Amino acid sequence: MSRIAIAAGAAVTAALLAAGLSAPSIGQDAAAARIAAARERLAAIERRSTRVADINEIENLQRSYGYYTDKMLWDHVVDLFADDGTLEIGDSGIHVGRNSIRRYLYSLSGGVQGPLEGVLYDHMQLQPVVTVADDGLTANGRWRALLLTGEHGAGSGGNWGEGVYENTYVKEDGVWKIQSLRWYGTFFAPYEGGWLNADPDAITEYSRGRGVEPDRPPTGDHEPYPAADIVPFHYPNPVTGTRATGGPGTERPFDGD
Repeated sequence: MSRIAIAAGAAVTAALLAAGLSAPSIGQDAAAARIAAARERLAAIERRSTRVADINEIENLQRSYGYYTDKMLWDHVVDLFADDGTLEIGDSGIHVGRNSIRRYLYSLSGGVQGPLEGVLYDHMQLQPVVTVADDGLTANGRWRALLLTGEHGAGSGGNWGEGVYENTYVKEDGVWKIQSLRWYGTFFAPYEGGWLNADPDAITEYSRGRGVEPDRPPTGDHEPYPAADIVPFHYPNPVTGTRATGGPGTERPFDGD
């Protein structure tokens, strides 16, 4: 439990004691109402504290995924997934279960794991928006990946990449795990020349497994840059409660009001 929850709990406990001690002077019914209200406040504080802890754990889980991927520590990546978890990177197709995910990941590095001499493979996990379900057992998360890849001495000057994750998470035996990881690639382009002339097919080259087949075909519901495509948001607007929808012309144009 967080320090805030502990402090709040102490305050509510004091209120409960005060209500109990003053019962004769204020009446049994009023004292019972105060005690019930104090208990509800304590329960609300505990729920909020648990929710904050869940979000922190999920954010650490996803950031760990990025750090392990940077160094191609594939077994550690796989351990972050639920047994029946799924992974879909770009249009690589859907890999189902830890064994299939492991085969796909190992194929990206020639069947070995661990950092390769002269190879840069950074996958920064940025801009998290995490939404925990009311039952506290499942969650959704939206992230942005910024990629820097390349091989020392190669002529391309390295590569840039970018895209959005929309992931789901599950809490099993008190531990958060990745249930589904989906990365929607926006672009993958060489440093020399940049992303203004990015080839959409470069996402395919980056994401496809080498000599392994997915368990399910690619979802095929996303067009990379230069297409004007919005990856669906799992969450509503936190101010208005409305849900953003995608594509050019689908949002109301500014009319001066």
